[in-house]
Amino acid sequence: MLNNSLDFKILHSISEVDPASWDQLSAGRPFTSHQWYRYGEAVMADTLPIYLIVYHEGQPVARATFWRATNEPIPIRSPIFRKGIGALLKRWPLLICRSPICSLPGVILPDTPLRTVIQAEISAKAIQIMHETDCSFLAIDYLQKKDSMGWAKNFISVSFLDPGTIMPLTWPSFEAYLNAGNKKDRQHYKRTLREAEKLGIQITRHRHVDSVDEALRLIHAMEQRFGSITNPWNRAMLENLEMVNGIFLMASINDQMVGCGLILQDNNAQMNTTLGLVENVQYVYFMLVYESIKLAFETHMSFLRLGSGAYDVKKQLGFSLEDNNSLLFAAANPVLQKLGQWLSKP
Repeated sequence: MLNNSLDFKILHSISEVDPASWDQLSAGRPFTSHQWYRYGEAVMADTLPIYLIVYHEGQPVARATFWRATNEPIPIRSPIFRKGIGALLKRWPLLICRSPICSLPGVILPDTPLRTVIQAEISAKAIQIMHETDCSFLAIDYLQKKDSMGWAKNFISVSFLDPGTIMPLTWPSFEAYLNAGNKKDRQHYKRTLREAEKLGIQITRHRHVDSVDEALRLIHAMEQRFGSITNPWNRAMLENLEMVNGIFLMASINDQMVGCGLILQDNNAQMNTTLGLVENVQYVYFMLVYESIKLAFETHMSFLRLGSGAYDVKKQLGFSLEDNNSLLFAAANPVLQKLGQWLSKP
């Protein structure tokens, strides 16, 4: 039988895995490389990684990467319920199957006859890990709709996450990208540059973040203004930037920071994250976004991901919605299963 030829290994550090073997399985998938996971482990140092790797005839053919998290930002709009669930997870953590520090799943399955068998085995072993690590819930999130099918009956599928946004970079240059848009879009770019110059806005790129506290002040202020859930790993993402391919963008006026954002790259894809803006200074957001698009072209990226929210603005810039808002979850007991179903209702 096929499952008799499979070997399952559980590891707790990316340092235990040969980089070439890991990257062979990643096969160019964005934000899944060995280097990216080293960065993820450093950033999420308070979270236990659990890597389930499947081998067939000595070769890695599939994997699922889990994180035992006590402080995962929960996408529940009510602050009261979010605080209550947060207290629950401090005692009985959440087991998340995800690629670290990004909105991408942590499951890689083969497109071979082995797929069905491996998916069933990973389902069973994930449930087992949830119980062995004393977790309350197991979540496999940011899945495409097609990838949310075929899992064990223990899992409940919901679609309550906000989808991300993505833009394939099919143009040869930033100038070609601008010329491919309509006249209104080109005028918007030129007007943004003119008005930003009048305000004295300067955009600079940095491989090291010198002013972490100042950046965090802008990031947290923006989270509060828009009611966003605070990312507990913002500081570590900034402090460990040099471990990964990335740039810290800083917008300033007279040497005063008025905006910032992290640009992170892996396997020919780029994403923008940890955006911070002062209030009531126009054009900073667009200056940061345009600079990030320029950087993506300069470094020959294939895709640019801009996260969720502000969909009208991002559509204007050429981004479209990702198919990545499906989530599977299972609970440690029937009571928690009912709670999870109730919380995931739209």
